[in-house]
Amino acid sequence: MLLKKKVLLPLCIMSTLMAAPVLAADIPYTAVIGGTVASVVSVGTDVREGDVLLTVDSLAGPMAAARADSRGTVKEVKVKTGGTVATGTVVVVVEEK
Repeated sequence: MLLKKKVLLPLCIMSTLMAAPVLAADIPYTAVIGGTVASVVSVGTDVREGDVLLTVDSLAGPMAAARADSRGTVKEVKVKTGGTVATGTVVVVVEEK
């Protein structure tokens, strides 16, 4: 029984460590509404679920056009403030943590 624990414990630890890089994934976020980009997060920004990634100008004022679904770090921003974006366009890529 003790030998089984000595063998299984290191194997479990190794398999967990090997799987960790696989768990981190790049998540592309798309704009749910189109318009002129009012603001966008910067590369390297840490985000949490619900954080606004992109806002666009609308008749009612700036509106959230993309929100984070999970925790992570902004890896790539594909739009610039003042530019235009169409609905469904990938605007930000977040590396999930």
